[in-house]
Amino acid sequence: MFTCTLRADSRKTLCEQLYEALRRQIGAGGLADGEKLPSKRALAAHLGVSTSTVEAAYGRLLEEGLCESRPRSGLYVTAGPAAGADAEKPPEIRWDFGTGAADAEHFPYATWAHLMRGVLGRRSADLLLAGDPRGSAGLRLALSGLVQRLRGITAAPETLIVGAGTEVLVSDVLALVGRDRLFAVEDPGYPRVRRILSAGGARIAPIPLSGGALDVRALYRSGAGAVYVTPSHQFPTGSEMDEARRAALLVWARETGGFILEDDYDSEFRFDGKNIPAMRGRDARVIYLNTFSRTLAPGLRMGFMALPEQLVPRYMEQHSACSVPAFQQETLEGFIAGGYMERHIARMRTLYRGRLQALRRGVEALDLGRLHPCDAGLYALLEAGGKTPAGELVPAAACAGVRLTRLSDYALMEGAKQDRTVLLGFAGMDEERILEGLDRLAGAWGIRGKEQNPKGGLTK
Repeated sequence: MFTCTLRADSRKTLCEQLYEALRRQIGAGGLADGEKLPSKRALAAHLGVSTSTVEAAYGRLLEEGLCESRPRSGLYVTAGPAAGADAEKPPEIRWDFGTGAADAEHFPYATWAHLMRGVLGRRSADLLLAGDPRGSAGLRLALSGLVQRLRGITAAPETLIVGAGTEVLVSDVLALVGRDRLFAVEDPGYPRVRRILSAGGARIAPIPLSGGALDVRALYRSGAGAVYVTPSHQFPTGSEMDEARRAALLVWARETGGFILEDDYDSEFRFDGKNIPAMRGRDARVIYLNTFSRTLAPGLRMGFMALPEQLVPRYMEQHSACSVPAFQQETLEGFIAGGYMERHIARMRTLYRGRLQALRRGVEALDLGRLHPCDAGLYALLEAGGKTPAGELVPAAACAGVRLTRLSDYALMEGAKQDRTVLLGFAGMDEERILEGLDRLAGAWGIRGKEQNPKGGLTK
């Protein structure tokens, strides 16, 4: 019986450790060409791991041609000593269900290039100057109209700030409201913002969710002077903050003098149900944040925020230039003013709706578990079925070339370690790739779906 040492405290997953140990043995000749591998159940029992861990490791060997499956017989080694040469190579991710994945194929390249050529062709000296630290007046005017139409926000162009993405904007907010304030954050919540706040010297107060939204009573008890929230599509649970909770949060801000940072990160993509306007539309004291990472592309590094009027003079004192290049600002201005942005959002909403439907079909057909209702956003939550231990769901998927994350990965406070909910982002793959990835995921978790054919894969 093949044996190896698998360490629970290793930075590598059990699946990766087992795969690499098997590969080394094959490469060294310890497992000879034509030798039968132990059954998944027998090897799992021998090593004290789950059968899904062994299955995922075997799956990688099969994919790389290092072993073959013989009907009604088992798995057999098919490679010689050279196979172990690059055993330390991490698994290649071929199906990315991460929430940060983006669609590159449908970016409006031709329109963007046409607008950019027009901007550069004017050879305006303004493109080479620092300009207004809030961003160009034309872009801020276009953004003012856009948020009014899409999110019900009335924000004067003078209160809008253009910045190079979330990291820059949140850092700017921290400097404006003061690092001495205690910053409350949703828990579970968006880890990137927590890191930005902590790196900027802020103290963090994790606030638990209640009914899918931030617990306002816990916020009062925390003594926080500012709070970061994602009310339109809470990250990572995907829930929407109801009217009563929004009203309570606004009361908290008025009573305590605290600041609300409203991140409206993917509000443009709603597929069903009523679209509740942004909180900023109800109270101009809310600091509203949004980026174009979801609507256009993360690589553009452009976003904006709407500040309360009293914070604008302080911002102007602290900044001498905008963090987004002038030619990029003018290109975006033309894209919005020409109506291209809203047409692009409408096209992408239709495209993403189709991908979400494919995700639903695949999960149902493969019997992967229970998919939570998803009315908005670019990822869905899945309560994984099967018998793979909760802690092995993500590692087993990674060994099969599938990237995803678990809901509990986004929590600061100690939570349920056996949480079986994973996030499935669907923005970065077309429908065919989504179905392929789900099929591979089913194999990694040892699930044999009700509509799989005998050789694996969804039936047509």
